[in-house]
Parts: sequence; C-alpha cells; structure tokens
Amino acid sequence: MTPDPISFAAGALAGPLLLLLAAAACLLLPLFLRSLRGTPGLIAVGAVLVALTFLRRAPEVQLSLFNGALLLSPLSVYLWAFVLAVLGLTALISIARPAAPEESTGEYYFLLFMASIGLMTLVAAGDLFTAFIALELLSLPVYALAGVKRSKPGLEAAYKYFMLGAFGSGMTIMGVAILNALYPALTFAALKGGTATPLALAGFLLVISGFAFKTALVPFHMWVPDAYEGAPTPVAAFMGAAVKAGGVIVLWRLFDIFDGGPVHRIFWWLAAITAITANLMALGQSGLKRLLAYSSVAHAGYMAIAFFGGQQGAQAVLYYLPVYAMATIGAFSVAAVLEKGEKGPQIEDLAGLAKARPWLAGAMAAFMFSLAGVPPLAGFFAKFYAFAGAVNSGNTGLVVIGVLMSAVSMYYYLKVTVAMYMKPAAGEHVYEAPGLAEGVIFLMAAGVLLAGVFSRPLLALAAQAARFF
Repeated sequence: MTPDPISFAAGALAGPLLLLLAAAACLLLPLFLRSLRGTPGLIAVGAVLVALTFLRRAPEVQLSLFNGALLLSPLSVYLWAFVLAVLGLTALISIARPAAPEESTGEYYFLLFMASIGLMTLVAAGDLFTAFIALELLSLPVYALAGVKRSKPGLEAAYKYFMLGAFGSGMTIMGVAILNALYPALTFAALKGGTATPLALAGFLLVISGFAFKTALVPFHMWVPDAYEGAPTPVAAFMGAAVKAGGVIVLWRLFDIFDGGPVHRIFWWLAAITAITANLMALGQSGLKRLLAYSSVAHAGYMAIAFFGGQQGAQAVLYYLPVYAMATIGAFSVAAVLEKGEKGPQIEDLAGLAKARPWLAGAMAAFMFSLAGVPPLAGFFAKFYAFAGAVNSGNTGLVVIGVLMSAVSMYYYLKVTVAMYMKPAAGEHVYEAPGLAEGVIFLMAAGVLLAGVFSRPLLALAAQAARFF
C-alpha cells in the first residue's frame, strides 16, 4: 500500500517539531523543577525514540514544501533517521560521560537538539537560501558545544572553530548573493538547468568553499584537529559523525549541478589533496582524538571521490555515512571511557588495554580496522562502493590515489592496535564494570561487523534513497 503523501509529510515534520519541544524542555524544566535537574539526558533519549516513530515509509515521490525550500522523500527519511540515531547515541554517551558541568546540562542538550534540527533542515534543503540558514542553525550551537566545559582547550577550540566558521559562512553568503543576482530561483533543480557564466562560476565556487569547510575538505580543514581535541569527547563524536554529513549532502547537490568542466576538476583536486594531506598528517599524531580528527578529514576525501561515480556514487555516499559514523562514534566512545585529561587519551595510554579490558580493546580494534577498510568490516565495503563508482566513470587516477592513501592509513590505525595488544601498560588500567558508554561501544562494534557481513539491507535502503538526490 502506497503511503499517503499528506500524512507522510505531517508525520515527518512532527519529528523536528518534537525535537524543538524537547530542547525547550531540557533547557527550562530543570530551572523550575529541582527534581528534574538530573534528567535532561533521559528527556533527550526519550525524545529521540519518540521522534523515530514519526519516520514512516515514504512514498516514491519527492514532496516539495514552501516553494521548494524543503524536500521530503525517501532520501530525507533516510538521512533524518541517520541524524536521530547519531543524536540518540551522543545523548547516551553524554549521560555516561558528562560533556558539560552539572549546572549547564540543560543548555548542553538544548544546543545538541538545535544543532540536530539545523542538520535535519540542511540535508532536506531544496534551495541555497534554506541550506545557508540551516547551516547557521547547525553551526552556532556546535561552536558553543565545543566550549561548553569552559576548559582552556575547549574555549580555544570553540574560538578557533567560530572564527574559521564565520569566514566559511561569509564565503557562502557572498556566493549565494552572487547567484541570487544571476538566477531567478535558487533551488538546486533550477540551478541545474541554468547556464554557468564566469560570474556564476565564481558564486558557485564561493558556496562550495563554504560547505567544504563544514565537510573538512583540505584546505578548509584547519579547524578540525584543535576543535576535535579540545571539545568534549561526546561533542567531538557528534561533530565527526553527523555534522560532516550535512556538508557532504549539499556538496553532492552542488557537484550534481554540473556535467563536468572546471567545477568537477576542482572537486577532483579537493578529493585528491584531502586524501593525501590528511593521511600524511595523521602519521605523526600521538593523541587519539587528534588522530581521529585527521582520520575524519581523510574520509571526507574518500566520500568526495565517490561523487564521481554518478548514481552508483550517490548510493555509495549514503552507505558510507552510517558506516563511518558507527566506527567514529565507537572510537570516540572508547576515548571517552579512557580519557583522564582535558584533551583525551594519548595513543600510548592504550598500551596493555587488551590484557586489562579485552572486550574494550577488541571493539577498538574493530573500529580501527573498519576505518582502515579491512574486510569483512563495513568500512571495506564503504570504500569499495565509493571507489568502484569512480572507476566505472573513468576516474581511475583519483581512485589510485584513494587506494594508496588508504594503504598509508593502515600505519596509524595499526599503531593504535599495536599499542593495545603488543605493548606493556605504562600504568595500571582501572577496571570498571561495563556501563552505558560500554554498551554504546559494543553496539557500534556489532554494527560495523554486521553492516559489512550483511551489507545488502543497508545498501538497499541507500539505493532507494539515492534515486531522490
């Protein structure tokens, strides 16, 4: 039975509205009811679970709302489910390992909800104006989240992220202004049919630069290492897993406007330079969160390679996003469990972990091998589908760069595994009974294994959603 479009749209929009109400509840209820001061995290998890129930099977059509500003389709349902899942997992980690002072817990979850609403709007945006507004709704709360602990590294991370983010936003709005003067409509569908003059190309390049900043493509990645290292670890997990997805989706829509030409050549170089630079920079890192930051930049490059695969590439990107998110959330959760200082654990702090906490070390090894692309874990299939589409479209040289850099990445991913299994512990690992954070870790470890061994169901969902890019 085909779902009714009107009831589908009403149900889908109820999800973000519920998150908005939950954000207000997390912020305001603890101020008036002392008994609720320790419950914003539980409110957040409950709101996410209820919001997921509003996401139903979408009709095989694309609904255009508000004159094309918002697009509802199987693609938006897929991406909204992804955002809600990441939000829920981040909330669970934050309950187990608080990311904010006790007096700021309500503000923390309020900002987390508002960032998620901005991200949901961004991935469903149908025009550049909506995309820019959603980008700001996403970015401003994340700037504050980076410094929510008010520690020196956190405040430094928030300041650098804000300053560079303002620069990226300025480029984006300048590009939108140029395109608004040249095109009667700024919907992605209308832009695809237009003729790109030199001035229009300048506008597109400014917009692409702004969203490349959010995706952390080189040379727009400068904020990533400091922001991930200084931000609270649950916030870094959210930034790595979810925030990147919004930039990837909009960049794909901008890439798809052109059939080739200078814009595609620029994307080619962005993908190649990102993969090379990030992997080479990661080799010398000693901090776990900083290593994961450069890993995040490298995976943005791999997803940019998938852009050249056409429809197969779109499917690969949609499969890649949740697979990468599971490994990233899992790895940052391990960092949260082990961290003692403000900047997270050093790689040497993981020495001897396999002997002290074998299940935790096994899960971390699974995340590292998935990010490296080792079969049968899901990360291997994500890279395979991303690179296969680009090869089929004749971009073999770009794929060779991606494969070589993926081989280089084995060194620093193995460095973490070697420390856990082959080096004696410098100190004594304190044994803790498994808790909520460990539950998230083991769930993510099972996810990267099952999404690889049984990749067909997730790939089928990605294929259905990719038809509406």
